[in-house]
Amino acid sequence: MSIVKRNNDLRPFYSSLLDDFFSSYGETMEQRRLPALNVKENDKTLTLDLQVPGMSKDDIKLDYKDGYLTISCEKKEEKEEKDKDQKFLRKEFSSVSFLRTVELPEDKYDVSKAEASYKDGILEITMPKNEEKAKISKTIQIK
Repeated sequence: MSIVKRNNDLRPFYSSLLDDFFSSYGETMEQRRLPALNVKENDKTLTLDLQVPGMSKDDIKLDYKDGYLTISCEKKEEKEEKDKDQKFLRKEFSSVSFLRTVELPEDKYDVSKAEASYKDGILEITMPKNEEKAKISKTIQIK
């Protein structure tokens, strides 16, 4: 049986799969509009990929404070069509926004060296990991 770790909770794989399937019915529209996030980590770096199609890099804002990276985006659009007398035939406007926060502890990641790029609807944020300090193990003599 496969085990999945989610929110510090170990559960059988099939339990997580069923939760994912049935939870989509109870989600709010706001939860469904959050962009998909992929997290890739190796020995040296952490990479976050967010799927944000239709945005420009000027629409996206990245802020880091107190161990949390906040990724936000807002795009407003307005279209209008007028007839030859300059009367409105149609006017449409739309607004798309999201806010997503990811915990990135300062002791584990060097956010000061983070780099971000946006191409083909994918926002990629990459940062180096801090070297882990060796844990001290010592017997202390009593005098």
